[in-house]
Amino acid sequence: MNDDGIKRTTKLILLQAQQDHASELVVRSCPGSGAAVRYKVAETWHDWTSPGPELVPAIICEIGKLAAFTKRPCPKEGLIDMPYSGVRLLWAVKVASADGDCILSPIEQ
Repeated sequence: MNDDGIKRTTKLILLQAQQDHASELVVRSCPGSGAAVRYKVAETWHDWTSPGPELVPAIICEIGKLAAFTKRPCPKEGLIDMPYSGVRLLWAVKVASADGDCILSPIEQ
């Protein structure tokens, strides 16, 4: 998948989770213990139809770009606030370690 495909997939994941009123979105850098992308709605976890585990690092990298992460070491925190497909995507992003999960929480508008 090219860069445009990664960007589009990442934004679609954020949009779908937001439209489903997810209370949390997790992107696993080491998805061996379950789905690479999951989001929680009403205390129930839902698996995103994964784009493939080989693409997860690129998706996490794109989330970091959208959240304006710098090259500094972890932990990293940021904010995604952007229009997409007629909706305002608004997420708080946290990454605890370089090989840890990328955890996103919606911010109420």
